[in-house]
Amino acid sequence: MDVNKFIVPIRPEFHRRLFVDYKERQTSITEFAGEFIVEGNTIKKAYICNAVRKMTPGDLIFFYRSHDLKEITTLGIVEKVFSDRNKEDIIQTVGKRTVYSEKEIEEISIKRTFVILFVMIMNLPKPIILNELKKRNVLKAAPQSITNITDKYNIIKAFEW
Repeated sequence: MDVNKFIVPIRPEFHRRLFVDYKERQTSITEFAGEFIVEGNTIKKAYICNAVRKMTPGDLIFFYRSHDLKEITTLGIVEKVFSDRNKEDIIQTVGKRTVYSEKEIEEISIKRTFVILFVMIMNLPKPIILNELKKRNVLKAAPQSITNITDKYNIIKAFEW
């Protein structure tokens, strides 16, 4: 079975909610007040975007925290992927596995929406910074959308993580 590998960019505010156990994350005031971030406290998670990519169950996804840290932080395995424009279908499928509210899903689903259901495997003990990814020719620049790196996976594997 061929397994593809992808880098998936994620904005810091969504990264903080989806990966609550990430070492660089600070607990929010509302969490101190007792709020529970469901999507962050599950192993099974959902990523939603408008950039449709050819992914299949079993593919590896490396989450790249954009804007601030600019590094690959987290590894996941694709469980299921689908594309839809129906808000209700998307909401029913992702449940509480996503950082998006129903209103945000409604806005996103105006265009064709790509949903990745995945299992979080781990936060990398040593994140891989953008400069290293560029230096080793894994990326030319910061990823703006989901990027297939299957042919460069051996370079990623060589990093000490």
